Amino acid sequence: MELTKQREFLLQEKLMSFKDKVKVMTPDREELGYFKGKLIKIGNTYRLRDLSDNALLTVHEKVVSMRSTYKFYEGGEEDEDKLIGKLKRKLVSVKPNYWFEAPNETKLFKMKGNIWALKYKIIKDGKEVAEISKKLFKIKGTYGVKINPAVSDDSAMLILGIVVMLHHEKEENR
Repeated sequence: MELTKQREFLLQEKLMSFKDKVKVMTPDREELGYFKGKLIKIGNTYRLRDLSDNALLTVHEKVVSMRSTYKFYEGGEEDEDKLIGKLKRKLVSVKPNYWFEAPNETKLFKMKGNIWALKYKIIKDGKEVAEISKKLFKIKGTYGVKINPAVSDDSAMLILGIVVMLHHEKEENR
């Protein structure tokens, strides 16, 4: 099964690892790919790779910033020509408030729900395009992602990146 054609995923973080690694699987636990970060976590860079080790998406964490910011790039390089957009967190908010914006700063996706409990929805143009839930799965460090079938392959991979970075935020702020 091809990673980019899938719309339902299990994401499972690798526990007891020196590197941040999240397996990307089908609901039947067939492995499709993985996200992996570096050993040193200052300004980490994550890459979504398929089983052939092709980089589909690169996410770079901005270190010096007033707010949490992650830059998303198409493919395996941090090339400004391949910049898809940025995931940002609102500076002051009672509940964590995140959005994803295009390079021209147009907001494309908003996240609503409880990010810290990994139970939230991703909204585009006022419509739900993805649902993330940890309650569906009882295995520690595993959560589900359901993406609307009408969402394009590129947007589905982008949504996976958003979900993993929000998970990373949750872990960093524990």
